[in-house]
Amino acid sequence: MERAAGLFVNLISFFSVNKALFFVHKFFTTPRKGKLKSTALPLFLQKATSDFFEYRGEKVFVYHWNYKEVSKPLILLIHGWESNSSRWEQMQSYLGHDFRYIAFDAPSLGQSKGKDLNVKNYQEVINLAIRQFQPHFVIGHSLGAFSLFQQLSCQKYSCVQKVVILGSFDCFEVVVNQYFKLLGYNKRIVNSYQGYLEQLIGKPLSFYSCSIALQKVDVPVLCVHDINDSQVFYHETISFHQALKERNSKVITTRDLGHSLQHSNVCKAIEMFFK
Repeated sequence: MERAAGLFVNLISFFSVNKALFFVHKFFTTPRKGKLKSTALPLFLQKATSDFFEYRGEKVFVYHWNYKEVSKPLILLIHGWESNSSRWEQMQSYLGHDFRYIAFDAPSLGQSKGKDLNVKNYQEVINLAIRQFQPHFVIGHSLGAFSLFQQLSCQKYSCVQKVVILGSFDCFEVVVNQYFKLLGYNKRIVNSYQGYLEQLIGKPLSFYSCSIALQKVDVPVLCVHDINDSQVFYHETISFHQALKERNSKVITTRDLGHSLQHSNVCKAIEMFFK
């Protein structure tokens, strides 16, 4: 199916590059799963205190747990691509009543409105969430972890004491190139879309990485990555992990937990890191 879509876009590019780029961006930024219906929410989210804030006129849905226990530290939870806030059930259950929790559904995922999700709009939503809720700790997974790290390199938040990143990729350029390869786009499209993305993020794709962002992140970081991650390959993140270690941050390598890293050992490591 991906190759057929790529062939369709390649054909369009011979008549209109701009029209082709519309589809390239749409395919790249439109999640195919991860939406939630208000009438069929997981019980975990039904039990939360729900709210929303607005981003560019669209609702971003928010969920609170232990909402009124204001003396306890607050953890902000940021999910990844084609996911939603329900992915944090195991984490919240394990860490229990020692913390308050807040999670939000990214634009176009969960119950949140919006037509697409990209690194730029995710950074902007993360900025709004941190500024509004003032969390002590932040945990991000996958695209959420990458976007969080980029935002932390752009702006300092005095409230944030520690950060956990789970299954994050290092270089955005690698992700984009994998997308190009998967769909088999021609060189004209590749060059045009690279230029569009660099304009969107305001820097060369090769500079949009966690390894480079780390130079401007000044809070303690715990990074967890599975050596058998089939979505974000471990070998592509080794240089980032080494850079973290050189900054006295902690890197934990797991085995056979997959990209989701849903396991009590991960929860326990996070709990110890926060205490």
